[in-house]
Amino acid sequence: MVSHIADSDAISIDRMKRIVTEDNPPLLYADETAYVARLFTHDQDLEDALTLLEVGRRQWARVLRRLPDAAFTRAGQHNRRGTVTLGMLVGDYIAHIDEHLTFIHGKRANLGKPV
Repeated sequence: MVSHIADSDAISIDRMKRIVTEDNPPLLYADETAYVARLFTHDQDLEDALTLLEVGRRQWARVLRRLPDAAFTRAGQHNRRGTVTLGMLVGDYIAHIDEHLTFIHGKRANLGKPV
């Protein structure tokens, strides 16, 4: 799951960068199932995936903090969702990890492990 989140973060950060730096850029759908099936996700090193996730989020958070409020209304064209703004993607970015944390906490609780 950590590798999935790290992959998803890389895609999300790329989309957000493009919205910040380009006018109405195209944003492509990424098939998460294909990533897992074809990119050897289960063989990836957990520590490496955690490092990628941590560094990517830390670096991108620095950029987001410096952007003017108006930047969050900038938009791109997602080939499945249509128009999406930077603000929408930031919300999705936060919600995505929250969803997975809820799932992980539930699994750990079901196994009788500390959350």
